Amino acid sequence: MLKAAYVTTALLALVGPALALELIPPSDLSQSFFDAKPITSTDAKGRDAKLIFAPGGAVTFTNASGRASEGTWRLSDEGFCMTVGGAKRESCYIVVKQNDGKLSALKRSGQPYTWSR
Repeated sequence: MLKAAYVTTALLALVGPALALELIPPSDLSQSFFDAKPITSTDAKGRDAKLIFAPGGAVTFTNASGRASEGTWRLSDEGFCMTVGGAKRESCYIVVKQNDGKLSALKRSGQPYTWSR
């Protein structure tokens, strides 16, 4: 119940009640995005970072300054979770497809990250 409330709240916070979004299931993430091909992740301030999710659960994150960090990822019930660099806790995300076809990764707090290839 709490997880469903989180997903609904995150979706409404992103686009409001008037727009429809499609939640990307974890199985689709694994097949379509966690394939060792780079993903550009753009934050709300327009800064680009690169993510490479290897099929075995390793992730490489390269920030806008070019500094790379290694970590791990796993699928969750609604999306995925990852721990990168010196993080003490993992961060969990859902991924939604917007009406314009763009994907956004959302975590419990903060702005969405737009994904592109």
